[in-house]
Amino acid sequence: MRKANNSTGSGDSGGNIWQWALSENGKQSVRKTMCGREVILEQPVMEYNCNRVEYAHRTYDALSYTWGDLTRSNEITVDGNVLGITENLHEALLNLRSPTEARDLWVDAACIDQENIQERNHQVQMMKSIFSAASSVIVWLGDAEGSVRATMEMILNYNWSKGKRDLFKYPQQAIRGIVELFRRPWWKRIWIVQEVVAAQELVVLLGRTVLPWIMLERLCREIQVSEFLSHPLAPVLHSCGYQKFTTLNNFRRNGTMPLVRFLQCTQDYQATDSRDKLYALLGMASDVTTDDIVPDYTKPVQEMFLDLVKFMATNRRNLDIISSGRLSLSNHTAPSWLPDWQGLNTLRPLNSEEPGGHFYRASSHTEAVADLAEFPSALTVKGAVVDTVEVFGSTITLASESRPTIQSWQDIAAENVNRANMWLFRRTIVMDKDHIGNLAMPSFDQGFTDFITGSDKKHSKFVQQFSDAVNRAVIGRRFFITKNGRMGLGPPEIEPKDKIAILLGCHVPLILREVDDHMVIVGEAYVSNLMNGEAMAEMVERRYGTRNIILK
Repeated sequence: MRKANNSTGSGDSGGNIWQWALSENGKQSVRKTMCGREVILEQPVMEYNCNRVEYAHRTYDALSYTWGDLTRSNEITVDGNVLGITENLHEALLNLRSPTEARDLWVDAACIDQENIQERNHQVQMMKSIFSAASSVIVWLGDAEGSVRATMEMILNYNWSKGKRDLFKYPQQAIRGIVELFRRPWWKRIWIVQEVVAAQELVVLLGRTVLPWIMLERLCREIQVSEFLSHPLAPVLHSCGYQKFTTLNNFRRNGTMPLVRFLQCTQDYQATDSRDKLYALLGMASDVTTDDIVPDYTKPVQEMFLDLVKFMATNRRNLDIISSGRLSLSNHTAPSWLPDWQGLNTLRPLNSEEPGGHFYRASSHTEAVADLAEFPSALTVKGAVVDTVEVFGSTITLASESRPTIQSWQDIAAENVNRANMWLFRRTIVMDKDHIGNLAMPSFDQGFTDFITGSDKKHSKFVQQFSDAVNRAVIGRRFFITKNGRMGLGPPEIEPKDKIAILLGCHVPLILREVDDHMVIVGEAYVSNLMNGEAMAEMVERRYGTRNIILK
């Protein structure tokens, strides 16, 4: 992976390709009331400039944008030929246009014949190199009107050495504009992940203003500091969606990770063509390349993902891909172990943290053992059934339901779990993770009592962070207790007598249901005392034996 160029200069200027500077341009008089007296203060006026250096021979910038409405309602001329383009691309090109200089741009709609499947197959394999070879990648985030304009001015002023550091001292409109900015569709387009990761220099285009990526990074760091403060607008910051930026930025910093983990981290990203949910990630995967999986837009979506399961099981000896399978989402022609890639699965995958976040290893470091003799009608794998679902509570579907429902879960646990193990309840409802997905330290539990009782401290930083961790874990899931007294969180479709299985080469426990001579996957589950290889250690001690499990 080519290392991104993050040169930003120091203080009020920076950039190699897009050279930017914040400076003082005079003073302005501001009337303020201090100690009951009206005074006039002189405040500096900020000026911002950002200019692209002259293009060297055979250099270009790449545009990252979302197509939006697919109607080609506008036309441009490329090499003397008229080309229809979407409204959003048309707006991006108009705003990027310079009155004095030519722009050398790579834009997918103009550089790839979208109707030519063979060309698309070829170009997709080159996307990583196209974006990493670009002098810069320009992110088109749309217009800068209304509250977003106020937000843009706040971003610039905050990044200026003479600007205000307290976000709450900016106009309320600027704070609320952050919400609109992060709601824009670009943030959830699957191709942006590779475009951001590959970029040497990354800038954002808002209206006609080009901002360095680092300015958004600084803003998001400040939001993380301010979102728990005691201020009426703190909840706006808390729910503004800045995590969309931090997730992308973590991808950019890490550059690469295993393909299945990428797939799970980007499960809720969107693609016009469902095949792009896979193809858009191949260039960044640490364990798979476009030589292993060749993009083919003629291949049906289901066949493509069946091939992926087969490849991972046999060539990489890994079954993590099937942990995203879910019985309720599979149709009559698809097996339960084939993940849904149409966006129907709203459950956050258990191992969907970026590198640095907590990663479960229920199967320890084992490799998958799979028999594909009847594939794809059946997938035979080796594993162990280690427990059985016995009791369960209701499902939480909304964050507002979490506290009263979890109180009922606690009552169920108190009736069915050994008192000495009740401390595991507070770990179960956060699945051992804190509010940002890292391993929760013992001190993190200090927010539990005030959270569960709804005390006056519920708005404190510790309680709010514990509440965030709970919501990350429980939304869409059902609490259960097993025959052996383990507590867990699983999909809402679980039933008594469902089995808890650990498969070799699959890092999370699976809920399986017996159907005649085979089993189906109900979904993945967090199960206390099973997430870090405990069952593997007990297999060594021969408490559990592995067996062939036929999955359909």
